[in-house]
Amino acid sequence: MTTNSLVDHAALLAAFEAVRDNHGCAGVDGVTIGMFEKDLSVNLAGLRSELNNGTYFPLPLMKIQVAKKNGEPRGLCIPTVRDRVAQTAVLHRINPLLEREFEECSFAYRKGRSVRQAVMRIKAFHEQGVPVGG
Repeated sequence: MTTNSLVDHAALLAAFEAVRDNHGCAGVDGVTIGMFEKDLSVNLAGLRSELNNGTYFPLPLMKIQVAKKNGEPRGLCIPTVRDRVAQTAVLHRINPLLEREFEECSFAYRKGRSVRQAVMRIKAFHEQGVPVGG
């Protein structure tokens, strides 16, 4: 797989649409999704060029604190819209390749799989008499 095949215009456009649909905030550069979209063609072309010629580097993460339901602070690190587009384009490309490598029993960080499904699988194994746990 070459870098060029990872970052064609269609892949970057699909990635931008996924980022836009997530309604995230701006990163350290202050560029919102709306601002990025106003110059979408220019922004995607520049990002594609950087990715293809090896000069792309993500910007620093913006660190913020948000309150959890219990009032305790939770730290978040927010990438820029530009970096989310690049990362999403790569994720869309490599995810099908990686899915083939994962074990059927793997649930973490996989699209379409949940903690509830993992618990139900463990419960089913337990009910079948399969030893589970340490």
